[in-house]
Amino acid sequence: MGQYQRGGYGRRREEHAAPKPFAFVPLPERVNRSRPAGHDKFQTNHISGQIQGKISALSPIHIGSGVIDIGQDGELIKTAVRTGENVVIPGSSLKGAIRSVVEAISASCVSKVSSQVRRAIPRWFSECPQKDNLCVACRMFGAMGFQGNISIQDAPKTEGNIVTKRVPELYAPGRGQRNMREVPGRKFYMHGKEATGNTPVEACEKDTQFRFVMQVDNLKQSEWGLLFTALGHHPNYPFKLKIGGAKPVCFGSIDIQIDEIKVQEQTRTRYLEWDVAQDAAMTGERLETWKLSCVNNQDTNRLIQQELLAELAQILKYPNERNCPAGLY
Repeated sequence: MGQYQRGGYGRRREEHAAPKPFAFVPLPERVNRSRPAGHDKFQTNHISGQIQGKISALSPIHIGSGVIDIGQDGELIKTAVRTGENVVIPGSSLKGAIRSVVEAISASCVSKVSSQVRRAIPRWFSECPQKDNLCVACRMFGAMGFQGNISIQDAPKTEGNIVTKRVPELYAPGRGQRNMREVPGRKFYMHGKEATGNTPVEACEKDTQFRFVMQVDNLKQSEWGLLFTALGHHPNYPFKLKIGGAKPVCFGSIDIQIDEIKVQEQTRTRYLEWDVAQDAAMTGERLETWKLSCVNNQDTNRLIQQELLAELAQILKYPNERNCPAGLY
């Protein structure tokens, strides 16, 4: 059905809305909570390590700094986040994007939402209130009063160009969404062909590369499997993440590739001996075999809600030939 807007001289004109660029993953039946591993000691049945790899831009990426610059022709341009002179993807943005997937495919709470959404979700899905009784997403990524066991560095650009792109004007959700009485699920924007508009933004071009480093402490092998799945590395449910601004118009599609994982040995000698061997680095076939063993772990299958994972993989499938909306949707 078309949406009406008021035209000149009091007339009303009809502007047909484009298909929605997003879909919802339903909430699970319940939230499962337990005591986190903590940071006071390394558990013998847990694994710590550092993931190193790269991020490839599958579409232009714009993560706004909040600063407006003046272009050569005098127009105002929304600039990208930088560290020094180099554009970066903030670690907080990466962490939020990955966490949102972990929440969606596991029996986790609904965290970091607006007050309108908070009032509309069942109370048992509210953000975990006690730091010694957390859902798996809060155990891995943190909660109020608990640091979490995953940290991600800012990802600096290593190659690629910064350009000015023009995107459609983006608006806040309509009144129906602002006054929702029941949450249909977790919202994810789909991939597709980028739309163009009149608003200039500073963006990294498609195929831009970034360095990716993630530190993981005290996670069970099943939680590593959940993490790999959330990165889009499940062999049966592959997908690509989205990040940054202008996601509705198909900006921000990324591919996170893992080049190596340095596993830290959880032994006393690491702390009691002066000369300790370097952490073992897994690469190539060995790395892929270990990732697969984590994903296929029996406990991983119990952590992941398979039906929700299948729905998310369908929403975030890549490539997707759909056209992103340039106007109302």
